[in-house]
Amino acid sequence: MRPASIARGIERGIDALLGVGIGVMVVALVWQVIGRYVFGHAPGWSEELARYLMLWITMLGSAAALRGGGHLSVTSLVDVLGPRALAAVMGLRDAVMVAACGLLAWQGLLFAQLNGVQESAAMEITMSLPYAALPVGAALIVVMVLLARLLGRPFATQPGSAEEGVF
Repeated sequence: MRPASIARGIERGIDALLGVGIGVMVVALVWQVIGRYVFGHAPGWSEELARYLMLWITMLGSAAALRGGGHLSVTSLVDVLGPRALAAVMGLRDAVMVAACGLLAWQGLLFAQLNGVQESAAMEITMSLPYAALPVGAALIVVMVLLARLLGRPFATQPGSAEEGVF
């Protein structure tokens, strides 16, 4: 299987999970409002579910935003660099990002395991599930950066900018 098809599959999977997560979160919050104002009793699980989905959406969305250059960046330096210097800076950026997210994934996994004995208040699920968003999201960012490097198409520094072909 080629890296390009793997990258497309991961991107489609992330997009599908984000869509489902946002949809479920909206339904849970609407039910929360209906329960509170129509029935006079808000279900406790809906707020907790929405909160945990927000964690997952944030971490998965970080990997999705990375591929389109959607993260905040200051491009004053890269705008004035030549092709070779730009390639070096982007390589350094990617190496630092992989190292930081690798550490975040590892420590996030340990944190999720540590809190696995605790249960959530309303839904009574293991707290490993919401905390797992951190290592999963960080690992997805690492995978996305590595696949972009394998494909020779680094992530853009701005949405819609064409850095392709720099490497």
